[in-house]
Amino acid sequence: MMGADRERTLWWISFISLPALVVLAFSLSAWRSFQEYQRRNEIEIVGNAGDRIYAGALWQVEAARLLGDGKDMPLRLPGERRLVILRLSATAVKDIGEDWSQCQISLVDGEGRRWLPLDVTLSNNVSRELDPKATPINGCGIASLTPLSKGENTLIEEKFLVPAPVAGRLSARISFAASRPAALSIPLRLGAR
Repeated sequence: MMGADRERTLWWISFISLPALVVLAFSLSAWRSFQEYQRRNEIEIVGNAGDRIYAGALWQVEAARLLGDGKDMPLRLPGERRLVILRLSATAVKDIGEDWSQCQISLVDGEGRRWLPLDVTLSNNVSRELDPKATPINGCGIASLTPLSKGENTLIEEKFLVPAPVAGRLSARISFAASRPAALSIPLRLGAR
């Protein structure tokens, strides 16, 4: 009889504590999901400041070209598309180390729509088509594999295919895993053609 009472008491304790354990499990899962969301997404946008120091480097737009309308070269893209070639320079203000892992560069318009760069192979093919004698410049993902020491400089070039109507309203957004959810935003001066 004593064993049955004890078993019944343990069953009721387990039954009563079950909702609290379920809430705790969901809370832990939600917290992990929120942390993963912050790690992957750019929530806090910094930029438009004169110094543009982010992730241990000073960032500058070296060149931003808009191609595809046939005016400056015989490249005509179908469907009101334009090719944006963005070249950035980064000068390390400290030793970078692992701070540049999982580099992301995208273009964002005023409404928050985002365009990702062309893949490495296609980007290099476009570079060779535009200038067969030039060596293609690495994109962010490849450039970030060689960490910079303080004072070193690197060039990064990405190419994007965007709709022509938004080409004049774009800004570049740069982020790294170690710096997210913060990201650097740099407005571009592309003339919509």
